[in-house]
Amino acid sequence: MRLVMFAMPGPMALTVLQGLLRLSVEIVGLFHTAPPGTPTLGTLPTADARAKTMVLAPPTVAAVADQAGIPRYAVRRNAVLALSEQLRQQRVDLAVVACWPWRIPSALLTVPRIGWLNLHPSPLPELRGPEPLFWALRQGWTRTAMTLHLMDELLDHGPIVLQHWFDLPIGERLSTIEALAGSWAVQMLPIALQNLADPAWQPCPQLGDGSFFPSPRPQDFIVTADWTVQRAYAFVRAVAEWGQPFPFIAANGQTVTIVDAVTYHLQQHLVAPVVKQGEYLLLQLRDGCLVGIAEP
Repeated sequence: MRLVMFAMPGPMALTVLQGLLRLSVEIVGLFHTAPPGTPTLGTLPTADARAKTMVLAPPTVAAVADQAGIPRYAVRRNAVLALSEQLRQQRVDLAVVACWPWRIPSALLTVPRIGWLNLHPSPLPELRGPEPLFWALRQGWTRTAMTLHLMDELLDHGPIVLQHWFDLPIGERLSTIEALAGSWAVQMLPIALQNLADPAWQPCPQLGDGSFFPSPRPQDFIVTADWTVQRAYAFVRAVAEWGQPFPFIAANGQTVTIVDAVTYHLQQHLVAPVVKQGEYLLLQLRDGCLVGIAEP
């Protein structure tokens, strides 16, 4: 099976690419988004030979693709005609999508022989949209799912090939959780590819209206005193690596800001809704105390 991959650089895409390289498939192209002002569709140069000798450097999507001899391309949103011709020339059977920011135009959906397989880390149809792991954590979920589905003209909407639930580890950074989601996708891909190669097999339509969440806004980082302390800790700890501050609104209306979470204590009750201890803020939540790092 001849595949191309459409991906934004990141932990999930890296894990998926590494997993695909272990399967009996031929990856004939890796596509990234191109910034404005660049050609509609262009070939990207391979990494500098000196960088390849830096064995201690962490792997990246680009470096892994270059090492495997996979051609890389930068594509702009309006590259429908050029991209269609490129995929036809490459005789693509399936396009695998991981963390791609744009909808795929209808003119492209039918170019790969089998279609487009999106890897979406949520239990579709719930949490459609660009940052499903962020929203799962913000809502206090302790589990979510990896969904592999065929793409149609709507966002995160096509029929489901496979779906698997997994636990969200408390206290891990979002990049680690994204890599975990990618590892589940890798485990699911052999069965998914086998199903898709069977002409008699049919995917399952997504049932119900589901939910959609946009890209996070500053107000979506607010934590309030009525949250459980475990929810607050898991959310702040995961998303803190984005560098966005977290306003906390205490039960008495006082507002303070933290930039990270250190730990939490269940059933601990403070003498005040907010207690300052050096660089730390102790925050009273519904069922315990969150220890956060104060904004400088």
